[in-house]
Amino acid sequence: MKGILRSLALCFMACISRAAEPTLEIDLGRDVGLDLVLVKAGSFTQGSPGGEAGRGGDETQRQVRISKDFYIGRTAVTFSQWERFVAETGYRSEAESGTSGGYGWNGSALEQRKAFTWKSPGFEQSAASPVCLVTYPDALAFCAWLEKKTRRKISLPTEAQWEYACRAGTTGAWHGPAGAAGAWHKENAGNGTRPADSKPANPWGLSIGGNISEWCLDWYGPYPAGDAIDPLQTDANLSDKPRRVLRGGSWNRGPNNTRSAARYRADPRSRNADIGFRIVCSVEVPAPVPTPQPRELPPVESEPSQDGNAESPAAPPYPEPSSRHVEVNSEEPSTGFSLIKGLLCFLVPVFILVKLIRAAARKRPPLPPSDSYLPRTVPAAMPPVRKTDDGFWIQGDWPEGTALKVRYMVAGAMMVQEILYRPGESGQFIYTGGRPDTVSVLAGADPQDGTETSLFSSPPPMHRRDDDDEDRRRPPTRPSAY
Repeated sequence: MKGILRSLALCFMACISRAAEPTLEIDLGRDVGLDLVLVKAGSFTQGSPGGEAGRGGDETQRQVRISKDFYIGRTAVTFSQWERFVAETGYRSEAESGTSGGYGWNGSALEQRKAFTWKSPGFEQSAASPVCLVTYPDALAFCAWLEKKTRRKISLPTEAQWEYACRAGTTGAWHGPAGAAGAWHKENAGNGTRPADSKPANPWGLSIGGNISEWCLDWYGPYPAGDAIDPLQTDANLSDKPRRVLRGGSWNRGPNNTRSAARYRADPRSRNADIGFRIVCSVEVPAPVPTPQPRELPPVESEPSQDGNAESPAAPPYPEPSSRHVEVNSEEPSTGFSLIKGLLCFLVPVFILVKLIRAAARKRPPLPPSDSYLPRTVPAAMPPVRKTDDGFWIQGDWPEGTALKVRYMVAGAMMVQEILYRPGESGQFIYTGGRPDTVSVLAGADPQDGTETSLFSSPPPMHRRDDDDEDRRRPPTRPSAY
């Protein structure tokens, strides 16, 4: 018992030690890692002072306290890190699975083309470049995969966490003395992303600000008045339309947008070549999986021999077969006769019961013709669905290459993906990062003209087209949706 308690104490001390490590590396496989930096809890002034050059009207200052330590990515998620996620899960980004592609660089501006995806945004990329052309749901899928892999809580940063980590204790417009020159932006990047760590890090060791705009958890809106503790904006209706916060500026925006307090926003499904993300990770170490211990058997007592020494173990609790001769009383029935008698006593009542049931069934009147007794067939447009812990399979009678739109809810969040139906032997797998609560499919050669069939509700919901629906189906009409 003392040994077990000592092992548990050592394990607990190891957990505390690991939680206090200043850096953390997550192994993604194939010699690809993801480095994170520990950010200690503390307070800072969010926003910018009134006299700061280039400030926006949405940067009203307030005091914010971050109450818990957290890890944050040393850089934005890179091309090679995203590539490992795709290789392990088969995930297809919204720009890939949609019918219209994303907004990539055509040599003079961002333009929407089917060919523009995270693999080919219109400019050269290296393994160390920040991944781009990923939507907010794409970023969440990456977080869900990594959370399952590490058993730690993984998410996008809140807007407050991002600015707190970016400032790293500084109070100026930029976190470094070089100002805007310390970040990649429209005037020095050369029309494309650069390696994620190619500019000097901030005082806390983070390559942050410029190069790529990064998704945050918050919906965009004005800061509420007063001080705040761990703020997170959950109201989607505080802007002209629901938009998520973007931070950091990018290679496609001006230098003022790389300031620590600068704020941006975009439709969550914007797929632009200047949008990426970084992750945050909980400090809490996952509990070790307990190793089953072999059960100890009680010691077997030994009988002393005549000379006082211990002999072999005592006889087992099961009696040995007796070798004594047993006389059989001829007046008692034999064992064989008793077995036959017991079997007959069991079979005869069963035989009689079966006869009675069959007779009653022959006398039963025929069922009245009613729809409630008719076999029901599944509509052809409703494919079988098999949910798993990290996604679901669909299998229908659509021709291969049919454009589909799938909607699913995971952990209370509604997600939408556009896909081309390309089933294998088991159907087509849709990766969601968690077990979906509900799933629906929008089928048709043109997803905008299809009919939505819910796979888990009855009757299926009718699809109604309205202005908001039309806007959600299409990527932003401008190259950038800030």
